[in-house]
Amino acid sequence: MKRTTAMTVFVAILSFANSMSAQLIGPFVGNNYNYVQPGMPNYGIAQGSIFIIAGAPMPLSQSTASQSVPLQTTLAGVTVAVKVGNVTTQAVPYYVSPSQITAILPSKTPVGAATITVTSGGMSVSGSTTVVPSAFGMATVSTPAGPAGPWSAALAQDDSEGGQLLSQANAANPGEYLTLWGSGLGPVSGDETQYQTPTDLTNIPVEVDIGDVSATVTYHGRSIYPGVDQINVIVPPGVSGCNVSVAVTAGGVVSNFATIPVAASGRICSDPGLIPLTTGEYQTLVGLGNVNIGAISLTTITTASPGTAAVTSDSAYATFQRYAAQQFASNSFLQAPSIGSCVIRYGVMTSPLTTLGAPLNAGARINVNGPDGALPLPQYSGSGTYLEPYGTSPAIVPPAGGTFTFDNGSGGPDVGAFKSSLSESLATPLLWTNAAAIAAVDRGKGQLVTWTGGIPGSYVYIYGYSYVNMYTPVAAGQAPSYVYFTCSAPLSAGQFTVPAAVLESLPPTGTAINALPPTGNGYLYVANGSIQQFSAPGLDLALLFFGAGIGISVPFH
Repeated sequence: MKRTTAMTVFVAILSFANSMSAQLIGPFVGNNYNYVQPGMPNYGIAQGSIFIIAGAPMPLSQSTASQSVPLQTTLAGVTVAVKVGNVTTQAVPYYVSPSQITAILPSKTPVGAATITVTSGGMSVSGSTTVVPSAFGMATVSTPAGPAGPWSAALAQDDSEGGQLLSQANAANPGEYLTLWGSGLGPVSGDETQYQTPTDLTNIPVEVDIGDVSATVTYHGRSIYPGVDQINVIVPPGVSGCNVSVAVTAGGVVSNFATIPVAASGRICSDPGLIPLTTGEYQTLVGLGNVNIGAISLTTITTASPGTAAVTSDSAYATFQRYAAQQFASNSFLQAPSIGSCVIRYGVMTSPLTTLGAPLNAGARINVNGPDGALPLPQYSGSGTYLEPYGTSPAIVPPAGGTFTFDNGSGGPDVGAFKSSLSESLATPLLWTNAAAIAAVDRGKGQLVTWTGGIPGSYVYIYGYSYVNMYTPVAAGQAPSYVYFTCSAPLSAGQFTVPAAVLESLPPTGTAINALPPTGNGYLYVANGSIQQFSAPGLDLALLFFGAGIGISVPFH
């Protein structure tokens, strides 16, 4: 079993907590390491886990303070009481601030519906949660960017390389031992205010899927730090890529999804099945002080719903961002899972080319022109993102495909003038051969999809979502949201099975969240994707994405 330094773990505890006060009507109570919302199938605060409280209508603390072992149940005058039935326990705070509290839920807290009461400065505020035996939250190297944010890379250490953190420049290899960090495997005995004796929680069944392949787990249990769990696992053979998915199922409950970089050999990851970028080109980018990336996508999707005619919708999107060197190395800029992997995300779906750096100004707009028309993409609030105006989406992709051009006019202060094009033939389109046989998606089973045809040299991405009312629209200014998954597969495979662990992370169609009525139906899509490079002044890497696919309206049961 691998141990690590107090510095690494306490960074995970205090820095990687997700601050949600700007997004939620509160207080919100959830696992410290994921963004699973109340009402989701895998929501719950596990006995002995680290949880957060955020979004309260009043300050949670009069000051900001943290503590290390040995821990006290009162911190800066703040106490946190957890009541389940007639039993009340005192949570152990690691960190308190006016907007957020991070604390350990005592292992002796009974399972069931719970009321959590924070008392500070003579005032109290209460919230509700559900205490469960297990609900693992996996620590990641960066805070999720809100409910619509992308997934994050796992906080994973390569034990075969002296415990170094994984990154695109330090990818794991199949057969190597990794340590994953998080909280929520399950309860332990003993004093949780003191350093712990690491104990393998063999009574709690744990499965770790890496690249949707079940990996060998050599240890799963508490670390020496109260509330902090570690899982030691061997990278399975046959997986590779910069966004290889990782998910932990503990006690039958699926964790948040994260990714790790895996290289078949060497330490530089790559995704040759997705993007035409060699390991040498990755190495060059990793060595830059800053990395400027631009991406433009164009997609055409035909969706069929019961009782209505199929509708084809074309859409375009562009983003220009600057990564700091460390940021680029630790987070893949390509927000698409590696071939053979699946990931889960909350909120609004965007292009697989979404980036996370500082915005770059590429000019007033990006022009997208196709054989059947044009899609002007104005800049969105100086964000480095360019979106078509809502409600004005003319069809520009003909059924047979064609040649499409992209330019930014005279350019902008950060990205100079460019003009590029791509040609995509849809003469042999991707045909989803078992779509008619899918009347509903059984979330407890894997969902097989099969196809023929497709754009030569492309990959296939499968995605789906189930609507859910996650917010109170009037009070929070939020529209009903949804949870969706994305998987990537090689075109030549002709089929892919979306794993049950992925589908179980989605809410069943018709789920009511936060006492709000259920909203809408679910959708399942199978599409082609292809990515190519282009050149633009001021960019170190510039990418064009083209997607074409089919969708069906379908309930998730």
